[in-house]
Amino acid sequence: MLGKYGMYRLNNSMALLDAKIRGVKEEDAKAGRNFSNYTWHGDQAPGHPWVHGLQASDCDFNDLRFSKLIIMDGKNLVENKLTDSHWFIECMERGGKIVVISPEYGPPSTKADYWIPIRPQTDAALFLGIARRLMERKQYDEAFVRRFTDFPLLVRTDTLKRLRAHEVFAGYRSALSPDGPSMKIQGLTPEQHATLGDYVVWDAKTNRPRAITRDEVGDTMVRNGIEPALEGRFPIKLADGKTVECATLWTLYQVHLKDYDLNTVADITRAPKALIEQLAEDIATIKPVGIHQGEGINHWFHATEMNRAAYLPLMLTGNIGKPGAGCHTWAGNYKAALFQGSPWTGPGFKGWVAEDPFHLTLDENAQGKDIHAHPYTKDEEPAYWNHGDKALIVQTPKYGRKNFTGDTHMPTPTKALIFNNVNLINNAKWAYEMIKNVNPNIEMIVSMDIQMTASIEYADIALPANSWLEFENLEVTASCSNPFLQVWKGGIPPVFDSKDDLAILAGIAKAMAVRTGDRRFEDMFKFEHEGKRSIYLQRLLDTCTTTKGYTVKDIMAGKYGPPGGALLNFRTYPRIPFYEQVHDSEPFHTDTGRLHAYADVPEAIEYGENFIVHREGPEATPYLPNVIVSSNPLVRPDDYGLSRAAEHWDDRTVRNIKLPWSEVRQTKNFLWEKGFQFYCLTPKTRHRVHSGWSNVDWHMLYDSNFGDPYRLDKRAPCVGEHQLHINPQAARDLGINDGDYVYLDANPADRPYIGAKPDDPFYRVARCMLRVKYNHAYPYNIVMMKHAPFIATEKSVRAHETRPDGRALSANTGYQANLRYGSQQSVTRNWHMPMHQTDTLFHKAKATMGFIFGGEADNHAVNTVPKETLG
Repeated sequence: MLGKYGMYRLNNSMALLDAKIRGVKEEDAKAGRNFSNYTWHGDQAPGHPWVHGLQASDCDFNDLRFSKLIIMDGKNLVENKLTDSHWFIECMERGGKIVVISPEYGPPSTKADYWIPIRPQTDAALFLGIARRLMERKQYDEAFVRRFTDFPLLVRTDTLKRLRAHEVFAGYRSALSPDGPSMKIQGLTPEQHATLGDYVVWDAKTNRPRAITRDEVGDTMVRNGIEPALEGRFPIKLADGKTVECATLWTLYQVHLKDYDLNTVADITRAPKALIEQLAEDIATIKPVGIHQGEGINHWFHATEMNRAAYLPLMLTGNIGKPGAGCHTWAGNYKAALFQGSPWTGPGFKGWVAEDPFHLTLDENAQGKDIHAHPYTKDEEPAYWNHGDKALIVQTPKYGRKNFTGDTHMPTPTKALIFNNVNLINNAKWAYEMIKNVNPNIEMIVSMDIQMTASIEYADIALPANSWLEFENLEVTASCSNPFLQVWKGGIPPVFDSKDDLAILAGIAKAMAVRTGDRRFEDMFKFEHEGKRSIYLQRLLDTCTTTKGYTVKDIMAGKYGPPGGALLNFRTYPRIPFYEQVHDSEPFHTDTGRLHAYADVPEAIEYGENFIVHREGPEATPYLPNVIVSSNPLVRPDDYGLSRAAEHWDDRTVRNIKLPWSEVRQTKNFLWEKGFQFYCLTPKTRHRVHSGWSNVDWHMLYDSNFGDPYRLDKRAPCVGEHQLHINPQAARDLGINDGDYVYLDANPADRPYIGAKPDDPFYRVARCMLRVKYNHAYPYNIVMMKHAPFIATEKSVRAHETRPDGRALSANTGYQANLRYGSQQSVTRNWHMPMHQTDTLFHKAKATMGFIFGGEADNHAVNTVPKETLG
């Protein structure tokens, strides 16, 4: 937390530089942009804020043993959470059932009661079909649906917006209390409430419309005598005298789900019909049910819809807010939200990263709550840098130039790029586009890391950092998948001439003070310079809802367990997301206070995703790219006049065409027709952390079937090499033998970089070449290569082409590539999902008790989606 996010603290101090250079007042000063990490790696489940309003739902891993049915949907709990896999095994030992949904028969499938093979990126259709079956068979918890979901709320069929109370009742005054949970606990402001308004149900008792506030959920709704009808269409006379047709969302979903009958779902997903029926029956009859989605879902363009759809069966059966229940995402460990600030504790995370450089608190005895936090920085997704350093702007036939990036997401041109704790360039989807066409426009690139990476090889300045074992002072972290706060100090002296991340940042700040003559730069890290880092750590502990009451001294003395360890202060143990909502009738963190099956924000309506739908991907599909599968008259997307034949990647990104499945299945993807007929799966490996430690010999030996410590085959870039898993028959049909080297190519219009030509020397570097491994676990049209190896660079290619031993070991840096040519990133590219860039989605702020509209990094923001690729 201190070193990694100390980068944000340093960035906030750049407001001092802006004030000096431009001569502006402090209130007008601007600092830099904070690049994200969680969304950048595709770890965010982008549909979660749309359903419950939180950044993500994650329980402690030890909650898995309480489940009776665990569904791994695109999640490998065997390989990707090795140390925690015993928790789901304990579920099995207790008689629980395991179901795996994935395209391939992988390690989790060997532990499953049954495996549902599925066509990639069609999981939304599967869960929509299950939801229809549960509703038709009345296998749902009606009380839970009425009390905690948006299914009873009335929706206008003319505007597609939820009916608001002020539209119906003349002179309406809200009953939402300032002492209720919305405002007192969750931090809803009067201004936000005025923007949102209250909602309307059809009251079954009085047989007329009735206003309902976001506090009126669960027992509160019942105590207030509200009995919402679940079904019905009603003509509603508005306060202005106009009559409009409205219906409960439940009734509208009965229409919407007509497109997702069992036969259609089996055809879309190519999953066996009997197994879909079995899963629906298991969800209906077994409790508690836990669905675990990972990067196998989150790395697809339409992850938003797949995330939203997975919640439907759980909303219908009441599997939320209870031990062993819920829908959780396991694709990385965010940290900032665990260090939660609040009005009653103080700024929390923001007190560290956003302390006001113009008003520093330099008294070492000051309480953390006294810190004045003021962010002069602005969050920005690296995805915009990864999209040619620009927003998503498309020239449309219907409207001309149209910007699809909301103001709350808008990037700025990147002129200086400084990063730590991330192999930014190596791990960029479309890495060679960045190296060739984007990074030359950046004036300075600085990388802080603990090993020689491609990012460092392409940086102007490299700053060597200590590993965890070498930390010379205290650090702290926590994880969304376990309940522990961890404070530690390294145990060995630094092996090389390296420093702690925080010490490096403090050194930069000190140099800035010398350069500018402004001591406040140095004072931003005063206690680090004085060897009193624990002051910053104590301030953090003092001001977080999860750590208030702890002292560094007590934790390090082992008062709460092992020295350096303590439990985070959550409401329950294990931590159960939405426990307060279901047990205490607190609102969910949405505008209605309920779990959402519907989105009535303008962008969702415009894009045809107001209802949860299945969409084919903009690239990875045999069918019309990005088509919406629906005949629902209340799905009314704008196609912007874009032709079905449009081939540009940004056109395919934004084009919204709605068709029933009977028509979709007759369409063709132009790329599929050109021979790009392999979905490229890119899961994480058990042997690396993203790309970390890809150059370690033992990892390279374990990571492929071609590892050899003696390196007898000199074609290998080192003692191991990257490999491509492929169905044996598919390989034979292409004339490929097990162990052959092959080139893996994607759409040549934009990959491996825009403007690539075979006679360009860089094309030879950037084109992906790797070794084939036959694997019967993968279906015919699916190939797999593991995520984020160390990429080939100009220097590594020059090395293996000129060294007598043929190793891809750069001459003057010692950088060891995992491939001779190219990388996984040669076939991936950046995609800018419109549903990730709205200004109007209302949801909880990431690291404090409060709400925001629109974008926030690592929360509601562009997710990287490397699986949206055909090879």
